[in-house]
Amino acid sequence: MAAKRCGTTLAHGGWMVGDRVVADVGGGRSAGLRTIWIDRGTWPERDQAADHVVTDVLQAMEILLQHQ
Repeated sequence: MAAKRCGTTLAHGGWMVGDRVVADVGGGRSAGLRTIWIDRGTWPERDQAADHVVTDVLQAMEILLQHQ
């Protein structure tokens, strides 16, 4: 729905970027998206299954720009 509202589709994939492992990374992966987890050290005991793990939004943006 969000992609459609932005005038695009997810036919070629998409990304979910967030700082919540379950809601953002888990939700993104469930939707078939590649994921970037912004790890703020809040859940050190959690296993993450994100495609990329960064510590801030600027690092996430660099990854997105490399994969456009």
